[in-house]
Amino acid sequence: MGKMGSVEQFFLSGNSLPAMPEIARQLIASFDDENVDLHTIVKLTSQEQSLALKILRLANSARYARSRTVTSLNDAAGMLGMERLRNLVLAASIAGAFPRVQGLDRIAFWKHAIATGGYARWLARILGVDADSGYLAGFMLRSGQLLMAGVLPDAVAAVEASSTTPGVRMAHEERLLGVSHGMVTAELARRWQLPPRLIDGFAHAARPLEARPFSLLAALLNMAAVMADSGAMDVPASEALQEAEGPLLDHLRLDVPWLQSTAPTFEELTAPVDELMS
Repeated sequence: MGKMGSVEQFFLSGNSLPAMPEIARQLIASFDDENVDLHTIVKLTSQEQSLALKILRLANSARYARSRTVTSLNDAAGMLGMERLRNLVLAASIAGAFPRVQGLDRIAFWKHAIATGGYARWLARILGVDADSGYLAGFMLRSGQLLMAGVLPDAVAAVEASSTTPGVRMAHEERLLGVSHGMVTAELARRWQLPPRLIDGFAHAARPLEARPFSLLAALLNMAAVMADSGAMDVPASEALQEAEGPLLDHLRLDVPWLQSTAPTFEELTAPVDELMS
């Protein structure tokens, strides 16, 4: 096994690397295609029956249910809208590529991932970053931790047990393992041939102020992860952000009370998880 502190140990030939799902690859390619419409996303989704069924189940869930049952993917898509549909299918597709791992609560993990994606998309709009890329990067940020848990489950469990306040997980990983999940996700993104801006964002998410040149994506990923932590731990987001990332907030000139008052709630962002991950 690779030495402690080596990203490579999580990518050795004996470890099964998740393949980039083809539907996810096509959805990511659609970010930069101005001709993509709702019909395109529906057609892609319909290629995989399990994904289509999850979207139908979500459309008929308590969150979206109307007077009549939605029976077609077209109707479900019309109800959800293109951006939400694409992001939900992307989340379900990527999550499905990873095996269950010891020491991590699967539903809690993906709730955190989808909340981080939602907060990253919201922050991206505020900071002038592409919102679709923000969502994808936020959702994927912790995926490196799944690869770490597959190789060093006890060490990852120890990190989780010690991560009891928002924004400390990556620092604890660096202390115990020598690398953060952001660095492992960056290597996964490189192998999946994702855009360089995403790879750079993942690599610097633990310490965005140290990135040269400064990466707005790394900054919003860091803040989105803290906000997802705060929701999962039932701590006010303003308190969590100020405590974990005061200098970063000052650098970006962000008003914390305004962020707290306008941000989506953790419950709102994570509502689809049970239907998508079942």
